[in-house]
Order: sequence, then C-alpha cells, then structure tokens
Amino acid sequence: MKYIKLLILSTIISFSLNSCSSTKTTSPKDGSTVETAIKVKSVGEEYQIVQKLCPDCKLEGQSLISKGNKHYDVLRLTKSNGEKVNYYFDINSFYGKW
Repeated sequence: MKYIKLLILSTIISFSLNSCSSTKTTSPKDGSTVETAIKVKSVGEEYQIVQKLCPDCKLEGQSLISKGNKHYDVLRLTKSNGEKVNYYFDINSFYGKW
C-alpha cells in the first residue's frame, strides 16, 4: 500500500513539474499592453471588440501612440465600478495607408 501511495505521489509531482516547464512564454493578445495589442483592420473593429470585452464601460478617450515604427490606438475606458482600463490595438495593417 505504501508503494502505491509513493508511486501516485511521485507521478503527481512529476506531472506538475513537467507542466510548469512546458508553460508558454508568450502572452495572449488581450490588449492590456502594447506588447499584447489586439491586431485590427479598422477603427470600427476596435469599438466592436471593446463592446464585447467591456460592455459596461464608458469611453473616456482614444489616442494614437507609436513605439519604434509601429503604431497603436489606445482606448481609455471607465468601468461602471469606476475602475479605469486601457485597451491597446495594433493598427499597422491600415495606419497611414489612405
């Protein structure tokens, strides 16, 4: 019985360690930072995404920022509880291509 418990415990520990080592290092494109900016094809798409991600939010402003030769829109919002939140959008697919 002790052998079975030891075997199960070692299997769990081994599985846990392997899971940690295989964790992805890339972040999801959730729009919370410039590095995780959501790629869009239009400004309209930005507003559609924000409506889905934060339906109770009020738009406070929008601005353009540049990082190197890349350009991003930032939508500044306020949640119904007063919390401020920003969403970053990668607009390089259409910015400056008029």
